[in-house]
Amino acid sequence: MFPLAIQYLTGLKMTQIRLALWFSSFFYCFCFAVEQVSPPWGFVFKDWAGDPIDVIVYIPAGANKNTEILMVVPGASRDTQRFHASWLSFAKEDTFVVVTIGASKKYFPDEYSYNAGNVVDNQGNLNKKELWLFNVVEKIFNKVKNMHGFETKKFQLFGHSAGGGFVLRYMLLMPNAPAERAVAANPAFVTLPNQKEPYPFGLAGLPIERKAINSWLGKDLAIFLGEKDVGPRTLPLSNGPRARAQGPNCLSRGKKLYGEAQAEAEKRGVIFGWYLCIVPGVGHDNRLIAPHAREFLFN
Repeated sequence: MFPLAIQYLTGLKMTQIRLALWFSSFFYCFCFAVEQVSPPWGFVFKDWAGDPIDVIVYIPAGANKNTEILMVVPGASRDTQRFHASWLSFAKEDTFVVVTIGASKKYFPDEYSYNAGNVVDNQGNLNKKELWLFNVVEKIFNKVKNMHGFETKKFQLFGHSAGGGFVLRYMLLMPNAPAERAVAANPAFVTLPNQKEPYPFGLAGLPIERKAINSWLGKDLAIFLGEKDVGPRTLPLSNGPRARAQGPNCLSRGKKLYGEAQAEAEKRGVIFGWYLCIVPGVGHDNRLIAPHAREFLFN
């Protein structure tokens, strides 16, 4: 059921390759540098109401039906392979599966459709719930389980930058998702527990009940921030006036989110479940944040 090391890498541009070349490349990567494996191994997920999603899966040696699964959401670059590769050595050492979600800019071109999960359009109008990008996470998790015979009940979740914002909002808007622990690393801008500020900067306009907000504040969710992530963002929402009102950079915005969420939990009488981790000497860097997130998620 679980071969020694299975590396699936995909992009929308899938090509065929001779079997001999595949085996030689696979052998080299398995033995020496698995992080350097190249496409075209993987699949495109289409079993939902929205547009196709690229998926990359890594299954380490020693995996069994109960092996833990990490779902990874890339940053604004959508460089699915690079974000996937940053977890492979850890997956080999700790024996967990890595599933990286590739939402192409062709279909999800902006921060509303990606960071904010396609919940609202760029005019603030609610999209149909079946088109929310958040829907694909659990569906892809179940697809991978069915494809490879896993019986794992819950997944771990990691996202950086735009992906960090995605994770933060996913944990809010998908309260019944089987996410055991989640890391929102260096989110480009945040969603504050402010019911007067419109989404995605606050909660106004969302079809959400009080108990869902309470659940969000009690989640096993960690905000990981690079101590040196103090530069400005460049995209329209994350560098716009509403984002700048949260702070001049990712570090200050993440701190503000954590502080306001903690205060809101106390006000509501909710046991606050979040963690804040400021990583010394690290800036806006997924590769350098990942080892610290690993400790939270798997140890």
